[in-house]
Amino acid sequence: MSKVVVVTGTASGLGKATVERFAAEGWNVVATVRKEADLKVHESLANVRTLLHDVDDEQAAAPFAEQALAQFGQVDALVNNAGSYQMGPVEATTMEQVHRQFQTNVFGLIAITKAFLPLFREQRSGVVINVSSLSAEQGYPYNAVYSASKAAVATLSEGLSVEMEEFGVRVRTVLPGQHATPIFTKIDQAEDVHADYQDGIKRFFGGVSTRGSAPEVTAEIVYQAVLDPRPAPVRFYSGPDSAAIPAAKRILGPQQYWEEFRAAMGGQPSALWRSLIPAPGEYEFDRDV
Repeated sequence: MSKVVVVTGTASGLGKATVERFAAEGWNVVATVRKEADLKVHESLANVRTLLHDVDDEQAAAPFAEQALAQFGQVDALVNNAGSYQMGPVEATTMEQVHRQFQTNVFGLIAITKAFLPLFREQRSGVVINVSSLSAEQGYPYNAVYSASKAAVATLSEGLSVEMEEFGVRVRTVLPGQHATPIFTKIDQAEDVHADYQDGIKRFFGGVSTRGSAPEVTAEIVYQAVLDPRPAPVRFYSGPDSAAIPAAKRILGPQQYWEEFRAAMGGQPSALWRSLIPAPGEYEFDRDV
């Protein structure tokens, strides 16, 4: 009998590629979208059922889990991919934006995970994949709130993995590096930014490419993370820039890594940093945003 995966946030980008990856391997897929207009996004895939679900609605999580289970009669894996991206200096970011960022990326993710955990615990099997970000490894300037939300996702995954191990449930977090998906064209941007920040913003974003690894790169990592039978590792890195970080931290040590990172974020990456962390323009891409 084919296994079943539930994937959230699948209208485009990483989520859509993940649905396609699992479907190609014969999995049955329950895919979520937020808009009715996107309900037909996977209609060419016979083994995919697309449902409306807003991850921000915590009260809808438990009914959705029941609805998802009813589609194919079982659920073997959950991929929490739905997320949003807030950008700007912390000073200029409204508290409404902060709450919105954490509601989608953290609280909504926790709610839907909690809705599936009883099923996984009772059946003594299951996999939870939480999509985090390269920025979970260190806070990026002008992305600090987003970075904080994704760091929460990563550490939540680590703690939950230990809690669920005795029940045969594996929990992983995937940390994509810079990638070419529409999330970066749908930015919740801080407004009324003081002029004092303009030089820093230009310096930081002047070194950021609008290109990145194709969504299929991360979809493959998600697929492999689901299949991996080991209870650990928990963190899976996707993309050359993300995969380079653990090695760089081992080589440099925490203090020097932080110093090199700060210099790079200030627009002055050292030759050592450039040799360890590939910049977006230094490796090949499959597509542009």
